[in-house]
Amino acid sequence: MKKALVALAVAALLVAACNTKAKKQALEAAEIQKIDSVTMVMENVKAEIDFTVQEVDKLINEL
Repeated sequence: MKKALVALAVAALLVAACNTKAKKQALEAAEIQKIDSVTMVMENVKAEIDFTVQEVDKLINEL
């Protein structure tokens, strides 16, 4: 009976550890996705700024 309880306790700990690891991995994946999204927005804004700078330079050179 004691062996069965010990085995059950060990199994419960393993399941709890696996669930915690899965949750941690899911949170990390969500954080990576957020960072990638922010990075993409920043790159788009940088491209828009660079394009605008080129347009302003053209206008200044025409003057």
